[in-house]
Amino acid sequence: MRIYKHEYFRFELPHVRRAFQTWRLRTKLLITLIPCVVIILLLTGYITTWFSNKFLNVALKENIRIQTVAMASEFEVLLKQCREDLMIMAQSPIEKRVYLDFLKSRKDIRKGLYKELAYISQQDKDHIFALAFDNDISLIPAEHISLISPNPFIFLNSIGRIKKDEVRTSNIIEADYSLGATVLGSGNKSARITRIIRLATPCFNKDNSPKGFIVLSLDFDCLLKTLYTINSPESLMPSHTGTQRPRLAYIFDKNGLILFYSEDTRDTVKKPPADIPATPFKPAFSHTNYWKMVKDVGNGKPGTIKMTGPVKYNNSSNDLHFYGYAPIRFNVASNYNSIVIGGVVLREMSNITRWAGYKQIDVMLIMTLATIIIISTVIFILSRIITKPILDLASKVSQIEETGKLEEIDLPDYDVETISLKNAINKMIGALRNQIKQIRIKDEMLEKEKQREKARLEEEVDALKKRLQSHAIKEIVGVGTAIETLKSNIIKTASVDADVLIVGETGTGKQLTAEAIHRHSHRSQKPFISINCGALDENLLSDSLFGHVKGAFTEARSNRKGAFLAADGGTLFLDEIGSASPKVQQSLLRAISLRKIRHLGSDHEIDVNVRLITATNVDLKELIEQGLFRKDLYYRLEVLTINTPSLRDHKENIPVLTDYFLKQSGRLMNKEDIGLSKEALKKMKNYHWPGNVRELMNCVTRSVAMVEGKLIHADHINFGGGEEPVKLSSNNIIYQKTDIKTKNLKNEQIPHGLNVRQTKAFPFILQRGEITRSQYQEIIGNLPSRTAIYDLYDLANRGLLEKTGRGPATRYCLAKLRDSAG
Repeated sequence: MRIYKHEYFRFELPHVRRAFQTWRLRTKLLITLIPCVVIILLLTGYITTWFSNKFLNVALKENIRIQTVAMASEFEVLLKQCREDLMIMAQSPIEKRVYLDFLKSRKDIRKGLYKELAYISQQDKDHIFALAFDNDISLIPAEHISLISPNPFIFLNSIGRIKKDEVRTSNIIEADYSLGATVLGSGNKSARITRIIRLATPCFNKDNSPKGFIVLSLDFDCLLKTLYTINSPESLMPSHTGTQRPRLAYIFDKNGLILFYSEDTRDTVKKPPADIPATPFKPAFSHTNYWKMVKDVGNGKPGTIKMTGPVKYNNSSNDLHFYGYAPIRFNVASNYNSIVIGGVVLREMSNITRWAGYKQIDVMLIMTLATIIIISTVIFILSRIITKPILDLASKVSQIEETGKLEEIDLPDYDVETISLKNAINKMIGALRNQIKQIRIKDEMLEKEKQREKARLEEEVDALKKRLQSHAIKEIVGVGTAIETLKSNIIKTASVDADVLIVGETGTGKQLTAEAIHRHSHRSQKPFISINCGALDENLLSDSLFGHVKGAFTEARSNRKGAFLAADGGTLFLDEIGSASPKVQQSLLRAISLRKIRHLGSDHEIDVNVRLITATNVDLKELIEQGLFRKDLYYRLEVLTINTPSLRDHKENIPVLTDYFLKQSGRLMNKEDIGLSKEALKKMKNYHWPGNVRELMNCVTRSVAMVEGKLIHADHINFGGGEEPVKLSSNNIIYQKTDIKTKNLKNEQIPHGLNVRQTKAFPFILQRGEITRSQYQEIIGNLPSRTAIYDLYDLANRGLLEKTGRGPATRYCLAKLRDSAG
């Protein structure tokens, strides 16, 4: 039979295994986890009960301690308020009306706490004794005060001598006001007996001599309202509603004498029950726990004691209860010196642990959390076995990520879920392959398009050059009708030896035109001297043009030839001729007419052979009409006139000029393979270029400097914003203006190449934005005016400063730097 069973199970086991493999994952988990959950719940219930009892006892012990300290604090706060009222009366006038008004005002505030308020004189018999019972507040005559039992005079004689602001307290006494009430003729004698505590403080005359005592009596029954049952709904510290167990509170004095207690009732505080003596009593010293509480209270320490066994004075068989105790302190002086006058004991008899056993909400919560953790652990272990096919699939996907090869996954078929997931991943891999291929194709197309866009600029330039043949003047870049006319005029003008006037807007290449005329004339081997009339004041311009002899003025320590004599046999170019002063215009007219000059300080005239080329960006005829320019000088200058066209008049040259400046900037910035996109070129063609060729050069140079790649796009083109490139020398070398700005330069951003005096003064110019000759001399110190003018003139020639005004109003303002393209 055993063999049969053994063979039967051995026969059935493979079928069970195959059936288990066909089950859903949820079925497998449920069959596996249900027994585990049952076992876990049983264990959790037992462990929860043990721990809950332990921690509930700790909570009860701490709770009773806190409530006891709170109850003692209520006593202390109330006694402090009574002391403050006593101090107020010690400073108040000693009048019967004042004492009666005080008791009336404090009746509702202190809820009938005060019974007596008296002034006991030490000098005479002018005593005042006010007595309050219920709604009756009256004065007891001084001769009848001694009828009150115990006699207030006996209490005052017992306290001895005390200092100002100190307070002395009596023991808890049972006062009898029956005889006093008989004298007053009112009230029930039995109602005139109550328990009180008397507080006394001295009062003094103005010369600080003792005057008497102020006595304030407290109704101890009112004081003990904090001992009303804690289970009462009116209580601020009720016990847990589920316990349904009364608590006992009582107080004792500092000697361990038990005074009063509170039962589970809403009535007033009672005396001890029949089996406790009616008068205060001391427990036997065999009650060690009690005397431990008395000792700790005497030392000012609160605490709790846990006790087991039946409780006397209560029909309860509860095995567990707690005693909480705390000292009651009273401040006897204003410097916060306090003494312990007694203690409070609160007894907790709670069956909350048994009650919590029936309330399993918290316990079940803990059990549920623990069950979830254990079930999660079991699921994790089982998932490692059940989900092995998925893990293998995940491993293959990880290999794809590590190798970077998008190859289809090839795994054995375990189940329907794994097969579906594997097919989905393979489809995604195929889609990614196609997308990567498409992206690669698009990248190649974009790169080819960029190369084509870059090549189009060169193709367009070559086509323009082939279509529009022009004269070979390397100084003038461009093709087309306007540029061809300019080049033709240059060749014609260079072939004759006559004075030339060049007219054109700023940035159209007036100086380049003058240089081209000189290089293509028979004077090309002779000097070419350029003077900017707008950058010099009248005296400096006159001196620069005609020179001086040694001693002509204070600082003339040597001879100076002047521009006319320096350009003898060559060409003299005067830019911004319209800004020359009338005196200079007159001197120029004489020199042009006679071809003779005379140095300043000399009477000897010198013949000069100079071809004069002048340039202006303003209409000289308008200046003549305004009286600012000599008409006869104008006609002397206007022998031959060349107009330099604005860039907007020959926009077909924008590709040519852009290509030229791109190559020039690329060589200087080591970006020779830089290119321009089609959209960027279109954007430049559509711009109106108010600054003409110079603005175009600055724009291209700025774009080359700022672009990070090899192709300038439309968003890299910035018209008139950012930092402009400038020429700091006459050899056409272009620098990016990163260190030299207008008024935002810092002191450390001083341009290179300045002399010591200019370097010293330049921070002041950066800070103020302008400078005068006298300010420059003050900054340097002991500097001749001639040297100061020379330094400022040099800064103006560098393009760092711009001269404004004339004569004494001349100022040199910080300006945008200029190039030397005209």
